[in-house]
Amino acid sequence: MLHDIVNRGLVHAHRLTLADVHMLSFLKNHGPSPMGAIAETLMVTPGALTQQAQRLEERRLVQRRVSREDGRRVMAMLTLDGARSLATALETYSRLVRTHFLDGLSRPQMIALGDGCRRISARLKSADPQADPSEA
Repeated sequence: MLHDIVNRGLVHAHRLTLADVHMLSFLKNHGPSPMGAIAETLMVTPGALTQQAQRLEERRLVQRRVSREDGRRVMAMLTLDGARSLATALETYSRLVRTHFLDGLSRPQMIALGDGCRRISARLKSADPQADPSEA
């Protein structure tokens, strides 16, 4: 439900979906990246990412180029307009999450939520990515 509220708010305010914000954030944090690596990280199909990149490229938020090192790879990069759009979209994202999720919590609930999130994060960071989940 929160996902839908945030997605609708981003589309209304910025004509960006939450998935678009994830892609732009990835590019801001990782720099120019192969489309395949982006698709894998964001857990979308290469075809879906290509369509998304085309939409963002039409708006001059993303630019794609063939890799200099490997002509078979297409690299995506964030443009200056993309960085600006991402910054304002992240402000909207934060406001929406705060308004529709956090503002309804008491201080003790916020502390408990933060503690729970830190514990989950620590467990995930310490997990062995090579471990067989069936052995857990």
